[in-house]
Amino acid sequence: MEDDADDSELDRFATHTSVDYHHLSPSDAAAVRQALLDWYRPNRRKLPWRGDPPPYDGSTAGINGGNGKQTKKAKKKTADEKQPSISKYFAAKKATAPKRENGDDDANDDTSSTLATAASSTTSAQESNDAASPQTISAYGTWVSEIMLQQTRVEAVIPYYLKWMQSFPTVHDLAAATEEQVNSHWAGLGFYRRARMLHSGARLVVDKYGGELPQTVDALMTIDGIGRYTASAISSIAHGQCVPVVDGNVCRVLARLTGVANHIKAPIFKDKLGWTLAQQIVEAGDGRHAGEVNQALMELGATYCAPNGSGIDERDPFRTFYRSTRIGRKVADRMKTMNSVDMDEFVSVTSVSRGQNGCKLCDPEGISTVLLDISQALESSESRGDDASAIIGHAAFPTAPPKKAKREEVLALAALRCLMTDETGDGVVEKWLMVKRPKSGLLANQWEFPSPCVWNSADAKKEKKSSATAGKKSKKRKEEQQPSDVPIIDLAVRRDALNSFLSQIHASLVSDRFDICKPIEHIFSHVRHSYCIEHGEITKADTGSLVSGSMFTPDGREVRFMSEEDMKNVGITSGVKKVLKAVKGSQETTRVRAQPPSSSSARGKKQKTKK
Repeated sequence: MEDDADDSELDRFATHTSVDYHHLSPSDAAAVRQALLDWYRPNRRKLPWRGDPPPYDGSTAGINGGNGKQTKKAKKKTADEKQPSISKYFAAKKATAPKRENGDDDANDDTSSTLATAASSTTSAQESNDAASPQTISAYGTWVSEIMLQQTRVEAVIPYYLKWMQSFPTVHDLAAATEEQVNSHWAGLGFYRRARMLHSGARLVVDKYGGELPQTVDALMTIDGIGRYTASAISSIAHGQCVPVVDGNVCRVLARLTGVANHIKAPIFKDKLGWTLAQQIVEAGDGRHAGEVNQALMELGATYCAPNGSGIDERDPFRTFYRSTRIGRKVADRMKTMNSVDMDEFVSVTSVSRGQNGCKLCDPEGISTVLLDISQALESSESRGDDASAIIGHAAFPTAPPKKAKREEVLALAALRCLMTDETGDGVVEKWLMVKRPKSGLLANQWEFPSPCVWNSADAKKEKKSSATAGKKSKKRKEEQQPSDVPIIDLAVRRDALNSFLSQIHASLVSDRFDICKPIEHIFSHVRHSYCIEHGEITKADTGSLVSGSMFTPDGREVRFMSEEDMKNVGITSGVKKVLKAVKGSQETTRVRAQPPSSSSARGKKQKTKK
């Protein structure tokens, strides 16, 4: 990773074919490791699972300065300043990073509105925690925090973690909890499978290990819901085992540090060779404090090496080490004597020289993609100076992952309300008909409004693929590459689907309903739901004993009437909350009588699609 005065840095990157190009020497790895710890210890975020007392500072807002720009306090580097080697850096006096500011982590999934509310409640959650008694670092606490932090922002997790640890302070407490108790504590965090696996994992730990989490990665991976990442985090952070931990943030740091021309979700990177690179850093030097090193790498990836990190911020501990910024500068230097055509030719020639047996860690087209991205960005940039070229080079790593279109589903949803006598017998309570989802799949075992699916993009694509076999195949294949248009489902089709579903539970549930005109969208990680909502009233006389009795769908899923307090206790999803809010705030403009499910003609009506 030495600094080159000539262009050999660029040539080595453009022509390398071996993974060895990305490896750190023992001395370089030790230097990187020490710089990381020197930065992390005085500047890390204060978080409950790290054993810190409140107040907590999970946010990272303002750290990166947006678009790679430095903060006002950071001194601008001069154009002729050269990036020293790691050895030169440590030959000089070690720099102390200034106290950092707060900032945003990567965006979350489908629960953004709920998480925003959760984040705002952090203060009240902290006040319930004894400020004089910091949280302890434990294997169980590390396990809970790592599961919650998957796909979720740190600042949003803090209040959930504090509440969880207050209700389930030990593995035994979690194992003894009911499914509904667990769901009520998880509601709003999204990705509910995480809670189910955490719950079942706790029961296994109690049964197999007496309530004590094992220390080794292999043993931890026998527990439900614990994969290599979580096992390594628990083993290194709670038990001090010298093992690496690799997530998306760490992959981003490694890509920029060692020049990996691939995206952070590539299996060869995140599941295999990325661990080898991280291990070189964790095991370097005396190999102690592996938990701190792993947390420091993740912290850096969430702060100064976030996607919009500049790579030149004076507070970034790797600012003198990044291969990404050096490559950006070298491309700019090369372009001073080349035009865009010459640069394209350079990319083409080096691609041919690499041949078919290129670097296994880089994407086959990754090196060329990075070089073209940098050169094109420099072409359109107002400045090609030292800082500008470094920032552009830094932004080119890692490469962008291929985008996968979300599956689209249209659901006909019935929000059926029943006014019932409360427990005292003197008042009235509002209850809603709710159905439990299947035991597996999206939102397994969660409660929702009755909502049969009336259209999904997967089936639509199958139909297109089938029709493509009959004539004009090339045109059809082109159409298949386009995202599926979500159709407007005819009211009669939706009404018939709902009536059919409800009548299988009990005939009296097919009642008067009126349509809420505008569909409501709710986005999950891999699917987008469009709810076409109908709102109706059911009297206690209509349902009779079913109001207080048990109801089930034909496939055995439980159905019950729930008050909003009941929903809170079982833990409803943010999507259900969104629908409930829309229904309660809607104005009744039209009311259409729902017909019993007897008309085959209703089922046969064609869907009207947008033109």
